[in-house]
Amino acid sequence: MTEISEILALLDPKTRQRVQSAVEVETLKQRTPSVGLNMALKGGFGYGRQILIWGNKSAGKSSFCLQMIAEAQKDGKVCAWIDAEQSYSQEWAERLGVDSSKLIYSAAKTVNDMVDVAQQLMEAGVDMIVVDSISALLPAIYFEKDSTELKKLEDTKQIGAEAKDMTHAVKMLNYANKKTLLVLISQQRNQFGSMHASHIPTGGMAVKFFSSTVVKLWSSEAEANAIKAGVKVGDKIIEQRVGRPVNWIIDYNKLGPPNLSGQYDFYFQGETVGVDFVGEVLDVAEQHGAVEKGGAWYTIEGERFQGRAKAVAWLRENPEMVEKLKNKIYGKD
Repeated sequence: MTEISEILALLDPKTRQRVQSAVEVETLKQRTPSVGLNMALKGGFGYGRQILIWGNKSAGKSSFCLQMIAEAQKDGKVCAWIDAEQSYSQEWAERLGVDSSKLIYSAAKTVNDMVDVAQQLMEAGVDMIVVDSISALLPAIYFEKDSTELKKLEDTKQIGAEAKDMTHAVKMLNYANKKTLLVLISQQRNQFGSMHASHIPTGGMAVKFFSSTVVKLWSSEAEANAIKAGVKVGDKIIEQRVGRPVNWIIDYNKLGPPNLSGQYDFYFQGETVGVDFVGEVLDVAEQHGAVEKGGAWYTIEGERFQGRAKAVAWLRENPEMVEKLKNKIYGKD
């Protein structure tokens, strides 16, 4: 029987550079801010891959990605933010843990601008690039030929122009990408069928096809679903909305099982902002048996609490216990 090494030795040098044993293929993972999603993804999103994150406008997609950048920066990763929506806030990013002095920023407004910047950043060795969002990028049809001058609106109505440009864009970035984690954020749009309407991400089918993992985030803006707490306004404490539950589902996944789902709390004001890591650690630990729950009572390493809120508050004051539960969840203990 012929060995792989013997076959590889017969290849010409140029071809040999493009061929290797499959055992040498390694996918490094980047953890997300969500413990449950990390578990479902078997560690997180893969470097050298394209990821699509989409959903409705209240789901905190940008904040989710900013928190992921903050985690990557802790590991010494170099990250970049391509801001097509012109909505990046240094103050908010830093509240979520981002070191702005170490984040590369680009305000791209067209598909061509985004591809040019992303491709060069990949070639320069940037570890993670987030595009926020592909829905805001203008296709070439909006401009006069060989010009940056916008056409009149009535001259831009070409069916499929945006999807066509994005198809070319993701193909080019897929070719250029060697080790970079490329995260594309997309808004949702309605697709009307013969029987009913459904939600799909913008950008066309190619964006989804070239993505190794597609995650949908969605949340309700209804008053009944809001997380409320007392907020100090002047000399008074007033009950206000401080957050909302966010649902996630893995729509598509080439690196593991799809259709897994979960939920976490997202806070947009208060002492804790962004994905509530501590609260989700408690929930996932309870699901995996690391925390006991009977009725309304939680038992954590012998400590008992009536109600989830009290258990979460205790964990916030005891970060070493959060770390211990996290290690149990991830199988380190």
